[in-house]
Amino acid sequence: MPLQKLAGFEPREGAVILALMIIFLSGALVNMGALAIPAASVWPANAEAVFDLGEVQEVKELYVFLNDAQRTQFTVYHGAPPDEWRTLAVFDRDPANHVHFSSWERLSLPATSTRYLKIVFTAASTGEVGEILVISAANEIVPVAVTGDSGTERLADEHELITLPITQKYGAYFDEMYFVRTAEEHLNLEEPYEWTHPPLGKLIIAAGIASFGMSPFGWRILGVIAATAMIPLIFVFGKRLFKSALAGFFAAFLLTFDFLHFTLARLAIGEIYLLLFSILMFYFAFDYFEKRANALVTTAEAQNSRAAHSLFLALLCFGLCFAVKWIAIFGLVAVLILLLINNRRLNQPLLRDARVVLAGLCAAVAIYIAAYIPYMLSGEGHGLIDLHHLPVYLGYLSEYLTQGTITVLPTDSLTFFDLQLRMFGYHAGIEATHPYSSPWWSWPLLLKPLWLYANWFDGMVSTIVLMGNPVLWWGSIPALTALGIILIRTVLKRRADERTFPLLFILIPFLIQWLGFIFISRILFIYHFTANLPFLVFAVTYWLQLPFAREWQTKRAKRIALCLVVLFLVLTVVLFFLFYPVISGYPVSYEYKESLRWLDGWVF
Repeated sequence: MPLQKLAGFEPREGAVILALMIIFLSGALVNMGALAIPAASVWPANAEAVFDLGEVQEVKELYVFLNDAQRTQFTVYHGAPPDEWRTLAVFDRDPANHVHFSSWERLSLPATSTRYLKIVFTAASTGEVGEILVISAANEIVPVAVTGDSGTERLADEHELITLPITQKYGAYFDEMYFVRTAEEHLNLEEPYEWTHPPLGKLIIAAGIASFGMSPFGWRILGVIAATAMIPLIFVFGKRLFKSALAGFFAAFLLTFDFLHFTLARLAIGEIYLLLFSILMFYFAFDYFEKRANALVTTAEAQNSRAAHSLFLALLCFGLCFAVKWIAIFGLVAVLILLLINNRRLNQPLLRDARVVLAGLCAAVAIYIAAYIPYMLSGEGHGLIDLHHLPVYLGYLSEYLTQGTITVLPTDSLTFFDLQLRMFGYHAGIEATHPYSSPWWSWPLLLKPLWLYANWFDGMVSTIVLMGNPVLWWGSIPALTALGIILIRTVLKRRADERTFPLLFILIPFLIQWLGFIFISRILFIYHFTANLPFLVFAVTYWLQLPFAREWQTKRAKRIALCLVVLFLVLTVVLFFLFYPVISGYPVSYEYKESLRWLDGWVF
């Protein structure tokens, strides 16, 4: 099949892929993010406010929207003005032990019937409060009239923005509290709060905020668009990898209904952009390998030039990946190893196109540095490097060689180079623990997903867990194992041909991007496996397309194989919709949520 045809869409193919995109986008936009959050805020240190509920009624909890990350502390009283007040509850969100930003915090109240609530903020309450909701025992938002110190009326003036139940739709959750906060700071050219990862992911989130507003919709929508764009991309990739439009459909189908892909699309922490740029990097690398092989057949110089362009684009995409997270380095290693293997199989010099690689890596470095321009503009002393710090750098080197860590004291005047050292020291020396961290070897087994969010109300629960679709992920284990066996047998028997390279293209990136974590001692989570999702998809796709690509001795054997393929696809879809509530935060009963906890490690 001609390369141009493989890289394009036939009308029917386009219609099918468009349908998958619409299905994914429709599911992703449901409950994804509110278009607005409380904006009429108040900084109520030492302030008092009385909430008049209109009549005596039983109240059970307050929801407080905290716009910023500073401390908010107050005491809630009930009774009647002016002096009949009794202490009901204390609210204290100190950033030293409770991370929050643009998020709703719940304060449960003892069962109380009252008409009036008084809220007294302490002098230590320096945080920005956007709204306070009073929830009745009937699970309804109570309309209130607020009197008190100047500005406190803004504590309850935007109730119309909220419809119960409160879910992740209305605020930041998990690491969004770091990434969204920093994205807003980049927009304002302020000193960034989150510095432990490169800034490109946060800059893309900032672009969403600049375009669609400072709201959950604004900071998440570009992630959903990126995830949707991966569906036609993986279709073309699979179509070219296996030289089959049906294989491309299988790949797009599996990605559309994977849980990890779906949940990360709706979570503004940068991983979804890492996945997009990683797929593009490997796509252009594969495009290079194909064009280089075709150039040997046609001896066309133009084909060689186009191949070089593809390799350069692959390395540009690596630069984008690396500017999101450093773990993209594993993908680069995989591409370079595949490059050497490809040169060997084509009987070319091992270092052929070394100049293109060097140019591409230089461009990747330029992209990485450019991502720090907002940081450089955020304050004094944020240039590229300060050579006067050379003795300090030598001290860091000595510390690393003797202790294995680098301690860069946090200051307001770190250069770009200083910040890279600080990042390295952080990841090399981190000793934090987390109840939902997981070892690298457990990720394909889905032994310990990452619980991201939960809120309970009126017998219902809104919860979000980060995990893969068990049909795809568990199915990929025998699929990858079988591919490895085939590859080893082929190499040992010296029967390698052009059909062998796609197997290498699946297995080598998968193994390097997975086994590379053996050498990382810091705490790990299942989202560190994100870049390997396309290779799980391709490994399973190889076996799904096989019944359509081979001759069968009997019709019965072919029917059985086709039935197994259909069953696999049906189960993939069924599990997606079965688990949809717990990967999206859609409210369901507690009993339904519990019925999905198939393994002891599945806590959500």
